[in-house]
Amino acid sequence: MMWFALFCLLLAILWFYARGRLAQERTVNLPAGPTPMVIAHGDERGRGLYPGNTLLYVREMASLGVDAVEVDLNLTADGHLVLIHDDVLERTTDGEGRVIDLSLEELRGLRLAENWTRDGISFPYRDSPLSIATIDEVFDAVADIPLIIELKNNDLAAAHAMCAAIRRAGQQHRVIVSTFHKRVIDEFRRICPEVTTGASLGDALLFYVAQLLRAETLLRPAYQTMQLPLRYFGLPVIGSRFLKAAHSLDLHISVWTVNAPEQMRWLTELGVDGIVTDRPDILQNLNRRNNNNREVSNA
Repeated sequence: MMWFALFCLLLAILWFYARGRLAQERTVNLPAGPTPMVIAHGDERGRGLYPGNTLLYVREMASLGVDAVEVDLNLTADGHLVLIHDDVLERTTDGEGRVIDLSLEELRGLRLAENWTRDGISFPYRDSPLSIATIDEVFDAVADIPLIIELKNNDLAAAHAMCAAIRRAGQQHRVIVSTFHKRVIDEFRRICPEVTTGASLGDALLFYVAQLLRAETLLRPAYQTMQLPLRYFGLPVIGSRFLKAAHSLDLHISVWTVNAPEQMRWLTELGVDGIVTDRPDILQNLNRRNNNNREVSNA
């Protein structure tokens, strides 16, 4: 009985947590088609085609013709948003310490992608390392491709810096902003209501519970998109019931991070809107094959 009461209390808390102001319609222009969007993942571990979260990666993914590019942003000590996944420097640069403790100028002096390798043998950027980039430079470098941006800092300053950068570059109708931190995304939505956002972790958990109870129509989501893993703590997240519930609320659902062709095929058949992958070239080939088969069958 006690566990049932605790479950009901948790459900009530989550319900209150997500019953916010209804979001406006999605403002970013996302490709719609019979096959899922190809969303390049900013991987920095060597599983992708180029070092993620670099200008090189963004430019090359745009040249490849992907439908959207995913990047991760961290704040600098002087308030800039730079492309880097971790809040510390050791894994992807030759620096040490926290990103937030260094200025943009100091970060510019670091060597990026020195240890990036796809095969464990060659290190293509050791002799010509890359440098850290700001979101402003990304906006300038690639003019029109949609960007899915994840804010890594649990700091309201990140929300304000993001809104200012988007407005400064006039990119309101090009980006999707998301974060695991609800207070940050709530602040971003408050100050930048014209920008499409993704669900926070709490938003996604509440939606998952609601669709299990077939009560999703009672929600008032403040987000227009959801970027989700295949599994969370061992539980499957994505299924036909979940997608049906999400699409009934006009939510755009993309799944990360999928590199296996068999999983790509399954998600395509399931009807997801986008797939986030380190290997967009594989997904592009699958999409082309599916579209060709569809044209032949309709001829």
